[in-house]
Amino acid sequence: MKPIQNGQVQLQKLVFSQNWEDPAADEKALGIKNGDRVFAITSGGCNSLGFLRFKPKEIYCVDINPAQTYLMEIRKAMYRRLDYADMCKMMGLENCRDRLRYYRVLRFDLSSAAIDFWENHQHIIRQGIMMNGRYERFVKIAGMILRTLQGASKTRAFFNCQSTEDQKLFYDERWDNGRWRWIFSTLFNKKRLARKGLQEEYFHFDDGSHSFSESFYRRAAHAMKDIPVRSNYFIALYLMGHYMDREHLPECLKETNFGVIREWIDHLHPVTGDSKYWLEKLPKAFFDAMALSNICELMDERDTLKFFTEVARTGKNGCRIVFRNLMIGREVPSSLRHTIVKDELLSKQLQLEDRSFVYGKVAAYRICK
Repeated sequence: MKPIQNGQVQLQKLVFSQNWEDPAADEKALGIKNGDRVFAITSGGCNSLGFLRFKPKEIYCVDINPAQTYLMEIRKAMYRRLDYADMCKMMGLENCRDRLRYYRVLRFDLSSAAIDFWENHQHIIRQGIMMNGRYERFVKIAGMILRTLQGASKTRAFFNCQSTEDQKLFYDERWDNGRWRWIFSTLFNKKRLARKGLQEEYFHFDDGSHSFSESFYRRAAHAMKDIPVRSNYFIALYLMGHYMDREHLPECLKETNFGVIREWIDHLHPVTGDSKYWLEKLPKAFFDAMALSNICELMDERDTLKFFTEVARTGKNGCRIVFRNLMIGREVPSSLRHTIVKDELLSKQLQLEDRSFVYGKVAAYRICK
């Protein structure tokens, strides 16, 4: 990772190999429909690929980290050149001894820069892309430690809960022990995440007034007790390191959606760039929906203002927005809150229903001009 330049953290390595933002929250907030033009932060690519089910006119996926763009390029190529079963093998949903043979086919659809990247990261391809970004590798290590401390059989038993009432009882009586709390204080503190998942520059603007590990612990408790576990693939990834079955996957990985995503795959355009300056080049009132992830945690306050100024300018009147915080509290600057208006009721609903639970804030907004 490069140091902060002009108020923006610079990224180069593959941080995420899949999205950790709940696509259900994005889709509820954005209400994407046929003919919409959508802006999204690329990240792991899952959510934007899933948006294609709604047949938007265009999706522009922008990421300052070129590695995330190269990931989107190869994921797009999978829909063009592989069938569903082979895509599952390439992604790592199925065992495969020779994923490089699929890569040799996909190379024809990749840019020269993407080819250079994947030639130098063939170990990711060989292992299966899905859980092999920097953050995903950390999640797998954390999960192995958790299963060792809590017990593999007890971890599996949690997924047999039939109701949230069962989950609450299981969590309170069997799960929430000193070993569980130790995991958060030890593995999910800021320094550990910086070393294993995200570089220290990511947290450069954190004032240290809140403990991420304590906040994460409370959100994890809510997810494990109050959200049906059998449909929460994020919990499965954190606790088991893999999806539990083919029914509960991101929408972009479900077989029932493969055909429509393949049909609309060329409506998705990955871009490497600094979003605030990329948006600056676009005309006014360009987008109908914007998925901003937690991008502003990579910015200082000045660049956050610049970014949201461009969001307000390029979003149409009524443009729907979803925006998150992970570790650093960011909000729409006060000077723009009359234009980018928070939907308080929907935001509370999104936060309560968020299956991912890692984000401290999931909020919905509309542009009102």
